Amino acid sequence: MSLNNITPQLHDLTTLPTYQTSLQSLTSNPQNSSSQSALWVLEELHSQGKIPTGYEVRLFPRPSGRAPPELKQTHPQGKSPQLLLPSGRVITQLSAIILYLLQIYDTDHKFHARGPDDDPVKEEELVCLGVADMGGKLGSKFMFHGVAALSPFFLRPILNRVRRWIDGLVLDPDIEGCFKVLEGELSPASVEDGDGGNKAEKEWFMGGDAPSRADFVLHFFVGLAVQPGYVDLDRYPKLKAWMARCEAREAWKRALEKGNGYDLNIPGQW
Repeated sequence: MSLNNITPQLHDLTTLPTYQTSLQSLTSNPQNSSSQSALWVLEELHSQGKIPTGYEVRLFPRPSGRAPPELKQTHPQGKSPQLLLPSGRVITQLSAIILYLLQIYDTDHKFHARGPDDDPVKEEELVCLGVADMGGKLGSKFMFHGVAALSPFFLRPILNRVRRWIDGLVLDPDIEGCFKVLEGELSPASVEDGDGGNKAEKEWFMGGDAPSRADFVLHFFVGLAVQPGYVDLDRYPKLKAWMARCEAREAWKRALEKGNGYDLNIPGQW
């Protein structure tokens, strides 16, 4: 069943979705969130006139470090981000929200290219690399780091040794592998330009002249590894240049203004 068949009334842009978020992190710390990526997509679409009358953003504070109870009024998990549609449907999960927004509003394929760069399987592969592989491994790093940092002082030396052992044995090599894949995806050395020379690195993961769902999703997970100092982005020059392109976009800057902060150095807050 297509998305258009599920919510045909969204083609009437006089009724628009509400974007509901507490703009919090994957753990329980304030001002860090994958919600910022969905807000970025909304700003990209709005700047292109695809959502001409705008959208509503609801920000919820989390002074206790836990998800606010108000979010459970719209979804049993009580997590953010949430996309509330005029039909009453609530969409959760970052990648699903971005997929929905692009499928419904990006009708001229500005942000999901058609033609030689169109490879939905590759795009899904990259999205899963971010959400499942990077998100899972980074979540584990945060958990072990947090347990050690917040434990009684006499236990910290032992727990830190355990944390470093797990990092070195499993987590860091896997995260490094993800970054190598992403660096390679921006380096199409086997593709030649019209003059027979090697083509320069791609600006975006799916090619073209604008970010795709893969870029919108991966930006968060790359930042989640880089901001706490888990990964040195200088080792990945093409990925570093890609991050700079993402954050130079006016839509990204406007999304930051509409949010409530974007500090992903979660261990630095313990």
